[in-house]
Amino acid sequence: MVSEAKDVIYIDIDDEITTIIDKLRTADARIVALVLPKRATVFQSSVNMKLLKKTASESKKRLVLITSETNLLPLAGSIGLFVAKNLQSKPEIPISPDMTPADNAIDTIEGPEANDTAEDFDQHAAAEQPVGELAGLSEETKKAKPELTPMAIPRAEDQDEPIELDNTPVTDTDQKTNDTKKINDKNLKVPNFNKFRKRLIITVIVLILLIVGWILANDILPKATITINSQTSSINSNLTVTLSTAANSLNQSSLTVPTHAQQVQKTTSQQIAATGQLNNGTSATGTVNMTAQVCSFPAHAPSSVPSGIGVSWSGLTFIAQQSTTFSKSGTIDSSGCVDFPAINATSITAQSPGDTYNTGSTSVSFTVSGYSNISATGSASGGTNNIVQVVTQSDINNATSKLTAPDTSSIKTELQNDLSQAGYHPIPATFSVGTPANTSSANVGDQASTVTVTQTTSYTMFGVHESDLQVLLDSYINSQINTTKQSIIDDGISQASFSVLNQSATADQVSLQAIGSVGLHIDVTNLKKQVAGQKTGEVDSLISSDPGVTSVKVKLSPFWVSSVPIKTSKITIVLQSATHANNT
Repeated sequence: MVSEAKDVIYIDIDDEITTIIDKLRTADARIVALVLPKRATVFQSSVNMKLLKKTASESKKRLVLITSETNLLPLAGSIGLFVAKNLQSKPEIPISPDMTPADNAIDTIEGPEANDTAEDFDQHAAAEQPVGELAGLSEETKKAKPELTPMAIPRAEDQDEPIELDNTPVTDTDQKTNDTKKINDKNLKVPNFNKFRKRLIITVIVLILLIVGWILANDILPKATITINSQTSSINSNLTVTLSTAANSLNQSSLTVPTHAQQVQKTTSQQIAATGQLNNGTSATGTVNMTAQVCSFPAHAPSSVPSGIGVSWSGLTFIAQQSTTFSKSGTIDSSGCVDFPAINATSITAQSPGDTYNTGSTSVSFTVSGYSNISATGSASGGTNNIVQVVTQSDINNATSKLTAPDTSSIKTELQNDLSQAGYHPIPATFSVGTPANTSSANVGDQASTVTVTQTTSYTMFGVHESDLQVLLDSYINSQINTTKQSIIDDGISQASFSVLNQSATADQVSLQAIGSVGLHIDVTNLKKQVAGQKTGEVDSLISSDPGVTSVKVKLSPFWVSSVPIKTSKITIVLQSATHANNT
């Protein structure tokens, strides 16, 4: 016979549907709760679900699936099986998402169906009750035996342990003793633990506030600001420094500073028209017959005239193309001198092309250069003209004179910017201009209509690392002061001036002049330790004794603080310099 309680069956993930059906059939209780494992694949089949429902109906048992997996709820809802999240939750039939509530009726498997569902099991009422209360008792049983209803049956864990009773009868003496104790107990005052706890809490809070307040007032809030006014003095530095491009490192003993030479080239040009002319025509050619006159006796024929000798006519020169030899015998002329004729005619060529060298068809007289006693007659022809424009030296000189020198101020600025970008401190006094180099687009005598003269000039400026100059200036200033009482405030490098004493291609000797300032030397860390915990007057007396200090102002806060805080982190020292005095 099936009992009215419930059975809880835990399903293993490896259980097959036949095993689960057997467990459902063999269950003794009318309500069977199947606790499903996570990712139980056997329950993801609608056929397996229908088989379970059919088995429950045939066995007249109420089946509830205990699971929280959302992917099983639509399938259970479509079959019509009750589902609960846990054993204490109320079971319900999930609503299938692809069906309307009217269509979401409980599906059945073909075959016999239990017909007692309508008698004593209301699925809608059951959905409002926990799984443990679904005992399925009939109304007659509930009325006849109300103690068997689910609400009347207490759970084992809710039952109290049995109380043992003493069966010994109570005597009159004991009754009187108990009455006396009750009277005495009425005179006792019961402590009010809530009030005591409240007072304790308030006391602890007040104590904490006092501790925090003491820490704030004496450790955190106290601050001190010490303002020291001092007078600075200036130091004039005048050093003769060698700026060398060959030096690799700073030499303090010789005051030699490694230097970088920044160079830039500027080019200017000037073009003018060529004024020269050249006749590229053909040269006239011809022949002459020479005659040597000898007026001394005995008369002898002169030596030969060499080739290349000049023969002139009307100021025009022809060049003899061969040597001329005279006959050994001559004739006496009218003046009584002997004339020796040339054995052969001499070929001549005009010195320059042009038709002006053409003598015509008639024979003309020529003079022989260097031979006053030799005369020549002949003619020349064939000279032609072809005049072209050429460059002359005067053209080049004229273009050079018209070249305009570039603005050196802009070049200086350019060099300074280049040095600064390269990490160097520019020295404008070292600016130098190189020797200009001129080139022309055509040489003298070249055929050209114009000629352009280009001039290239190199400009140089030296630059040094500012840190090297600072080392030299700091070393010089420190040699002029007492470093234990004074320190350098400004070495004056930013306003330093330079003047060149000697200049060469690789090194410049310059005069460096700068005005630095020195002031009070204070070790702030050590001073904070000295003034910590002291009164205002003590701080004033301690600091005012240093040379150069003009005034000391100590400001303490908050108002209740009367001495400088012990913690040095709460002390601020401000140094202020007054107008400095000159010190050469």
